[in-house]
Amino acid sequence: MTSKSKDVKAFPLPDVLRDLALLRVSGVQLTSLIPSSTENSSSKSEELDSDLQKSFQFTKEARAAIRIRDGDKVEGEAEKLESVRSELEEFLKGIEGERA
Repeated sequence: MTSKSKDVKAFPLPDVLRDLALLRVSGVQLTSLIPSSTENSSSKSEELDSDLQKSFQFTKEARAAIRIRDGDKVEGEAEKLESVRSELEEFLKGIEGERA
């Protein structure tokens, strides 16, 4: 480091004090210049809560789908449906055969 970098001050104290004094005399309320964080935070909080609930719901449904896929339940149910369908076709053929 050089001696020049030590001498340079980012905010010279006399200038800062003068600026603060001017703000005080002018009657400007600094809080009026900053947007209210409570209004924004409540709407943002509600939005985040909604997004979080959607994320939980998606995760729950995805896990259920994975469990079904991994549990071979879909294939088992498909086999049952195919069995019932073939039995109904045979029954229908039997009914049609009696009419003829």
